[in-house]
Amino acid sequence: MTFLSRIPLNLPNVLTLFRFALVPLLTILIYFDEMIFALAVYAVACATDLLDGFIARKRNLITEEGMLLDPLADKLMAVFAVVAFTVIGVLPWYVLAVLLLKELLMVGGGIFLYFKNIVAPANTFGKIAAFILNTSIAFTFLHWYIAPWHIFFISFALLFMLVSLGQYTYYNMYKKLKSSKEAGPQNNTNADEA
Repeated sequence: MTFLSRIPLNLPNVLTLFRFALVPLLTILIYFDEMIFALAVYAVACATDLLDGFIARKRNLITEEGMLLDPLADKLMAVFAVVAFTVIGVLPWYVLAVLLLKELLMVGGGIFLYFKNIVAPANTFGKIAAFILNTSIAFTFLHWYIAPWHIFFISFALLFMLVSLGQYTYYNMYKKLKSSKEAGPQNNTNADEA
């Protein structure tokens, strides 16, 4: 049985899968400089992101697969948008490099904590950082009108993301690992409590 076949096809998960399907469409539209259409696709993706979370909580349709796929869809949307903007010369290469480094560190840290049986949920600071990044990407679609402010805005978003990464690392990598070691093996069994 494949992972995809195990995904419960409730409305929130269908919306998340729809967001995955929008990633290549968004990338192509940016690459061919169809910014108005690309911005519309991005807006739809952001709307479905808000909607699937709301429906999942309201109707008690939260699934483990959805908890995994929802942030992955967000990350892919942001990364591929930045890749496309970088390829066509709208954003400098350092933006893509910093974003990829941050995401690799997050994924690597998440895998490390997973094998330590430690749950590290997203916190408010991280959600604010994601909102600022998504907003700065939305402004980048209007680069013809606001340049070079779109670069300043996304650079600020990256700086905020790095601060968020530091905060996340301190609370989840350092403090949780430390308390886990002090409490002993019984503390490592709380794998889905957050």
